[in-house]
Amino acid sequence: MFEKKQSHVICPFCCHRFHPNEADFRLPSSVGSVEKTPAKGRKKTTKAADVKEFDEKLYDYYIEILQVGEKDAAARAMQFPAVEIENNAAVSYSQEEMEKHGFAHRITYKPSTGKKITSDKRLCPNCHNDLPIGYGMRDTLLISILGDARSGKSVFLTMLIAELENNPDFVSKLNFIGDKQVRDSFYETYQKPLLKDHQLISSTKRKKIPPYAFNFWYQYKNEEGVVKENNIDLIFYDIAGEDLRDDSAIRQNGFNIKDSSGLIFLVDPTNFTRLSDLFRFSDSALIDAIPEENSNQNIFNTLYNYFLGFDREKSPIPMALVMSKSDLFNYVRFDFFDNKPENRIQNILSDEAHKNALNMRSVKGLNQEVREFLSHLGEDGVLNNALGCFKAVSCFAVSSLGKKPIVEQISDPITNETIEKGYIDGPLQPFRVKEAFYWILMRNQLLYKYENNRFVLHAVSSGSEERPTLWRRILAFFKR
Repeated sequence: MFEKKQSHVICPFCCHRFHPNEADFRLPSSVGSVEKTPAKGRKKTTKAADVKEFDEKLYDYYIEILQVGEKDAAARAMQFPAVEIENNAAVSYSQEEMEKHGFAHRITYKPSTGKKITSDKRLCPNCHNDLPIGYGMRDTLLISILGDARSGKSVFLTMLIAELENNPDFVSKLNFIGDKQVRDSFYETYQKPLLKDHQLISSTKRKKIPPYAFNFWYQYKNEEGVVKENNIDLIFYDIAGEDLRDDSAIRQNGFNIKDSSGLIFLVDPTNFTRLSDLFRFSDSALIDAIPEENSNQNIFNTLYNYFLGFDREKSPIPMALVMSKSDLFNYVRFDFFDNKPENRIQNILSDEAHKNALNMRSVKGLNQEVREFLSHLGEDGVLNNALGCFKAVSCFAVSSLGKKPIVEQISDPITNETIEKGYIDGPLQPFRVKEAFYWILMRNQLLYKYENNRFVLHAVSSGSEERPTLWRRILAFFKR
């Protein structure tokens, strides 16, 4: 066994904890061979063949986690062989990599017959899904996007990724490091319709959505105001709202929630009773997007059972409670407020730049404003539910589109049924999309906050200002 210089990591697919040096490798081609039937009068010949083998671990993942049919699972599990690098005389690796990172990024497999084969495709030792490139070299954040159906989770995630790719707040770069098939699917399903065609994204279907893996490099300022840089891996999860209401469904399609580094919970204001009346009187088209039922209470009941159980201990995972579709507040008057409306919602309707650090004055002002807003509307139950489940809760407001979408009734060319089609007229104008994400970075001590005219790192429970290594953070997890 290799020396365990690296701490545990979590598989993005099955959330199994393991050391990076325990990963298996998938060979890019088979090491098998077949005999070729000779033509008459010729000798038998043997040639290499792309013989695939049945991967039981991958099969179990498709059956138990994704719950696909046996035939489909068996077809997906037919892969080129995996190689276990422990105690395998046929496998060689770079000692330099081992000394630097504590695990091998690439191995060379030499079969008893045939040519050497090199592979850098690393697998989770538990489910045999492909690990992102360089997984285990950097700090990793698992961020789950939660909220009821039609609250705007998929639109928010799409715009968050787009905003991080073109980020004016930091010198930064975002690269996709996951499976190419997942990347292509994300582009065709989410990015192309919204960002290119300006069409609304359909609601997430009830199923296990693959994680979206990115590498985020960025610069920030430390306590001396000196520019530093960091390089982290981000794993985003989008979970269907219906799956969050069900105790069994959340364990199947949202089991990653417990292992998340941060949660972003989107609350749809069109569900608020008093706001829906205001929207209806202001513009009848606004009411078309209101879901049939408000299930935030059911979702928090499920989260409470899932996180707390019988321990009654609040979860330490940072929870960002985000009021979505905030651009709609431009279309209504809030006469029920004691103060002038512009004083009550001035932060909600404006954007904020966070240059080189998280501006805590802005974050605290927005947090207070949203809490007062919820209280005035009699909707602070959702906040109380969050505070009952999580130790760290901060409120945010966001508009992923920046404007009201246009919804039309059209005839489906295939079924001839009347369906709704939504689109955005003109350029998108999102605001405050990145703020909750920055807050999660700050809570995980991956970003400094700017407060009282100085740069400060979020204090850990021990009182230390130094960000602990990932290994110490894992030890702290098991000591909880």
